Amino acid sequence: MSSSSETFEEYKAVIIGTGQAGKPLATALANAGWKTAVVESGLVGGSCINVGCTPTKTMVASARVAYLARRAAEYGVNTGDVSVDMARVRERKQNIVEMFRGGSQRGLERTDNLELIFGKASFVDTLAVEVQLNSGGTRRLSAEKIFINTGASPVVPAIPGLDEVPFLDSSTIMEMDTLPEHLLVIGGGY
Repeated sequence: MSSSSETFEEYKAVIIGTGQAGKPLATALANAGWKTAVVESGLVGGSCINVGCTPTKTMVASARVAYLARRAAEYGVNTGDVSVDMARVRERKQNIVEMFRGGSQRGLERTDNLELIFGKASFVDTLAVEVQLNSGGTRRLSAEKIFINTGASPVVPAIPGLDEVPFLDSSTIMEMDTLPEHLLVIGGGY
């Protein structure tokens, strides 16, 4: 550590981030008897549960149902006019995301030998991090093993004039209650 006068809470493992790898790794290590801390700066579940796989697949499922309903007559099924209520699609998506996120968080909180800490971790030494707690204050943690599982976030490309117009990213587009009249997509991924 940096100096012998500094006090660190000792763990066998510290995992930074609760995404796809963080939660199962933390649970496995804790169940193996390791004193484990998981540090999460935002929402439990990482990119996949909160802004990636889960919400996009949920919204795609709604789109698929609308597509099939519009083609129902081809299969001898009369349904009438089909419309999509984007606010309801978004609400359904959010309910599923919150259910998955809540289940993940409860699973971590109920695991023996495991502490879930909400804050932003920064390395202060090879085997130590300082956590700026979301609730205020700091904690200093040391561990034999520190795993980085920090996920992803959208990047706004450096396109002249982009900052002067309203734009959406892969997260904010899923919060719309209406379909845009026009849409230009730059890039890929979620």
